[in-house]
Order: sequence, then structure tokens, then C-alpha cells
Amino acid sequence: MRTLVAPLLAWVAASAWLSWPQDPAPSALASSPASAPVIAVASAAPQGARVQGAKVTFARTDGDGRTTTHSTRARLLSLAVERGETATPFVAPGLFRATYQAVLVLPARERCRFRVEGRGTVKLLVNGEAVLAGVLRGKPIDTADVVKLKKGDNELRLEFESQAMGDGQFRLFWSGADFGFEPLTPERLSWAADDADIRAGEQLRQGQQLFTDRRCATCHDFPEKRIGESAFGELDRGGPDLRTIGARVQTPWLAAWLRDPRALRADATMPQFALSDAETKDLAAYLATLGGPMPAPAFAADDAAKGQQRFRQLGCVACHAHGDDRPDDPALAMRIPLAHVPQKWHTAALVDYLRDPSANYRHVRMPDLKLSLDDARQITAWLLSGTASPLPAVQGDAKNGKKLAQQHRCGLCHELEVPLDERPWPRFRNLKPERGCLADKPHDHKAPSHQFTPEQRAAVRAFLPFAEEAPFRRAPLDFAQRHLVVDRCTSCHALDGQPSTWARWAAIAGQKEPLPKDQDPVAQGVPALTWAGGKLQPSWLARFVTGQEKSPRPWLTARMPAFEHHGAAITAGLVREHGYGDKDEPPGGADAQLTIHGERLLQQGTGFGCVQCHALGDKPAVQVFEREGIELLTARARLRHEYYTRWLANPPRLDPDARMPKYADDKGKTAFGEVLGGDAAKQFEAIWQYLGSRRADAR
Repeated sequence: MRTLVAPLLAWVAASAWLSWPQDPAPSALASSPASAPVIAVASAAPQGARVQGAKVTFARTDGDGRTTTHSTRARLLSLAVERGETATPFVAPGLFRATYQAVLVLPARERCRFRVEGRGTVKLLVNGEAVLAGVLRGKPIDTADVVKLKKGDNELRLEFESQAMGDGQFRLFWSGADFGFEPLTPERLSWAADDADIRAGEQLRQGQQLFTDRRCATCHDFPEKRIGESAFGELDRGGPDLRTIGARVQTPWLAAWLRDPRALRADATMPQFALSDAETKDLAAYLATLGGPMPAPAFAADDAAKGQQRFRQLGCVACHAHGDDRPDDPALAMRIPLAHVPQKWHTAALVDYLRDPSANYRHVRMPDLKLSLDDARQITAWLLSGTASPLPAVQGDAKNGKKLAQQHRCGLCHELEVPLDERPWPRFRNLKPERGCLADKPHDHKAPSHQFTPEQRAAVRAFLPFAEEAPFRRAPLDFAQRHLVVDRCTSCHALDGQPSTWARWAAIAGQKEPLPKDQDPVAQGVPALTWAGGKLQPSWLARFVTGQEKSPRPWLTARMPAFEHHGAAITAGLVREHGYGDKDEPPGGADAQLTIHGERLLQQGTGFGCVQCHALGDKPAVQVFEREGIELLTARARLRHEYYTRWLANPPRLDPDARMPKYADDKGKTAFGEVLGGDAAKQFEAIWQYLGSRRADAR
């Protein structure tokens, strides 16, 4: 197995756009009179330690001449904002400017050209010299001359201004002697690790996510807006339905959870209430009366062993540690341990939960893997075979527990049939950051404790001045970047040259004994996320992530979960990050002559032999080598033409793990010189045209 590089934690800690800051920082927003349309950002390349990614500063000047800015780290040099949206929730919608800065490090001197596509006004500087500028109106702008890049550091600075209504987009491409126009890969871009503007901007982003996750607006309401009006409904999320909690969860575990949620799960979002030991038992006893457990199913002798196998095959190991999976390994430390499962769940309820995680918790973090009944039963048998000691039995006064549920207003966050009194907490504008939940000792203020670290507390306090506006601004790019972390997307998918958590687990587990192919995401071909937003048509991507589209890789044992409630918002952000809007790429005109050539080029003997590894409509692949490819008509329906063209020109350049060979030489010629003069670009276009003519036959 290929040796995997630096541990996941080291990368996450270094990549500020995909992690939360660890140190308090000054406010990321600066407001000042605008004297010129230039954003005041440093121009010199940063010295010292760097991390992957570019720096981007968004700015907007209001009617009073005050400029608001917000800085963060960007993966790519591309952006799209649709009308009514904003690039960041910390800058109001409307005409904005964005300045991207990055260091491009090259192993040798390079002569290249740059191109920008999109809508808006753009200027590109390379090592302080303007090489491209103009207004984008549908046609790309290219550098007039070849740009000479140095060996080592090259500073890039791209200044973009949206259209008057705040919408706009740009995509930066470059080309060199041995490659055509393509985006700069994230691995090539870097910026200062300790940039103060980025650190402050990421602190605000962390504060917003904590504000959302801990449901602060549920208790501290806004004077005018309602949480249901928040962008993507982020603030309007509750906790589990407790009306049948006694049928699902064991009483001793309930008591332990109420006593200290984070002792059982480090990233728990429920606060710790100031309950005495007796009150904890009373409340647990009351909740236990809400339903009774169903009879436990009988397990076969080999169900646990089969469950362990499915646990690995489905990629559960990417997010969870159980059994001998070495959860203390630094590369896997972010996974959630499951040793407590036998203490928590009634057996039948766990089977039901695995089959439909959101049945009693609409906004549960556990995604829906669409498990069969057999899979759910076998995985349940495996999880319950753990060696966790039973928790002490709990005896409490259920009648008093119901009064406590009303007193602590559990019904605000949970479905629970207890009366709700008027809220005693101050409205949002009357909050004092040094008191209540944000105090160093919240229980001294008769407030629940979220057990914030000092860094988390500072982040929420920094966010509060923007909490009445930021959550209500539609910023898909920001939403997607935060939810790549929250929804653990990189647990299963590689990103920007870094392997997934699952791949890291497979590398470690494979040191003991070789893993079966169906437990190794690299061997199976689980795709990376790096180019997803620019590779796939937006409508197909949204349907796939929300569970409305079947996987185009039916051979995978891994399951892409369905994110029904917020998947569309995530995909919108991924697409914006690559510089595209919501609309699919237009299909383009058909060319009958090219279609004839395309059909020939797909076949064995007369062409590239694509049908050897790829099915074509209802015709299966002829003879698969190593692993199957995606059915070709499905591929045509999914892909953007720009990505398809780059992919066929040089598959390993886009994906080092690709099994697809490179068919074109460095002069753009293929071995089939009798077809279209051997011109690779024309031949690839012919295949595209033929597949497009068969779209009605797509699966």
C-alpha cells in the first residue's frame, strides 16, 4: 500500500480554512472611510512559516463611505456570488471587492500564460507587476504576453470587483509549455501561517459555528428577526425528540449524559445544567418513563463478526473508533469512540437508528447510509459486543423530574410535552458577554455551561456584534467551508492532496495484515473532493448529495450518505468556490460528423478502447482492468465540458491515483492519426459529441 503522508491532525491544524483557530485574535472586521477602491492589504510575500491556501480579503463600502472587510483563507483562485448572496456573512450583500494573495512556489523557472473567465472587473499582478486587467463580459481575458515566473517564490495578487448588484464570478487559469489552461491546484498555493487578518477572520467563523451549534438564538431571541428566517435555516435547529426517549436510551446513560455531556462525547452540543445528583437522577427517571423498549432482536452467532466487516466496508471507521481500531493514534484522533454504545442504547432502538438516524432527530449529525435491515442488525451486534462496564442503576423521582424538565425549559430545544413558561433569559441585544453562558463560571450566574475553552469563549464573544445580521445573509461559500468540517467530509474523501481519515486508517490497519479491497477506499476508488464543485454539473451534484441520485460507482462498498436537509446548500457553496453559479453548463450544439468519429473512438481496435473498462448504456464493460470505470453516458450527464477536456488530456495530472492512462502526447497527438488528423482535442470533442447524442439513453 502506498505510504501516506503527514498525519491528518497536522494538516487540519495548518489549514486554517478547514479548521477553527486556537488563539484569540482581534476583530476580523475593519470599518473605515473609503478613499479609494483599493483594499488595504499587505503586498509583500509573507516570510516565515506558510500553510496551504491563499489569503482572500472581501470588502464593501456602504453609502456613508464606510468600508467593511473580512479576511479568510481560500483553497482556490476562483469565486462566484449570485445576486442576493454575499461572499461572506460578515460583509453585507451588494457590490464588493475581493483581493486574493498567494505565493506560488515553482521548482524551476516557467514561461506561462494566464486567463480569467467570469463576470466583473479583474486585475492580476505577478511579483508586483500587472499582467492582466479588464472587465469580464462573458469572454475570457488572456495575458497579452508570456509571463516569466521565477524558480522559488512567485507572489500572485488578484483584485476582483463584482457587478453593481453584488453578483459576479471569476476563474483563474494558467498554461505552460507542457500543459493547457487549468486552475492552479490548491497544493501549489500558500500564505503565511500566522497572518493576523486570517486568524481574526477564522475566529469569527468559529464563533458563528459555535453560536449555531449551541443554539444560542433559541434562548436569546432577536427583537425583529426570527430564527426560521436564517439563511439555510441554520438557526432553526432543535435537539432530539424526547417524547419516546425511554424506548431508545437506557436510564443510567441518561443520568450520566445529563450530569456531564462532554464526559461522554467531547464535541457534544448540549450544555451542562447546574443539577444536583438527586436532580440528575429525577430528570433521568422522568425521561425513562417516556416510552418503553421494544423486544431485542435475536442475533445469529456470526452477526457480530459480519457487523465488524460491514463497519469497515461501509467506511464507518472513517468517523468512528471501535474495538481494536487504535483511536489514540494521532492521525485518527478526531474520530468518535463508540465504546459507550452498549451503555446507551436499547437493542431494537439501535437497529432502527442505524436504518434512519433522523427519525427522532431531524438535524442529527449522523448521516443516512440507507442501510438494509441485515446491515443494521449485524452492525448493532458488533457495536453491542463491546466490553464497556454497565453503568450504576439509577433510582429517581419521575414526578419531580418532570417539574425539572419544565423548570429548565427542555422543550425549547426538544420535542417534549411539558409546559413552556416565559423565557427568563435576556433578549439578544441585552446580553452581557461576561455573564451567563459566556461567563468563566456560568453556573455562578444560574446559566447552563457549554464548557467552552477560553478560545471558544473568545470566538463566540467576537461573533456577538454580528449575530443579528450574519446568520441571515446567504453565503453558500462560507456555509460549505464550515460544513466540510462539521459534516466530516474529509473522513471519507481526500482533499487537496491530503488523504482521507479512512485512507489513513487503512494504511495503519494494513500494517498488521493486508486489507481486503472492499475495506480500502484508495483501492476502491473513492473520489477526492478537490475538484467536485468545478467538475460536476450543479443540478446533478445537488441531487446526488441530497440522496436523489444513485451512485455512479456501483462497485463501491462505501456509501455516500444523504444530506437531505442541507446538502443543496453545501453543493451550492462547492460550486461557488470553483467560480460557477447554480445553472448547469449549456449543452452546446451537436456536430453529426464528429459524432460518427466519437462512436468509433470509443471502441476497441478502432479507438481508445474506452468500452473495455466502461459500460456504455446497457452494454457492460468488455474486460475491466484493475477497477471498473463510470458508465459513459452517466459520465457525460454529470461532467462539465471544461473538466472533461482537461481530464482526457492528462488524467494523472488531475488525479495521481487515476487508473486512466494519458492518450495524448506532449504535442497534442494520439496514436490514431487517421481520425481527425490525430488531433487529441478534436478526438476528445468527438467522443463528447457522441455521448451527448445518446443522453436520452443514459441510465
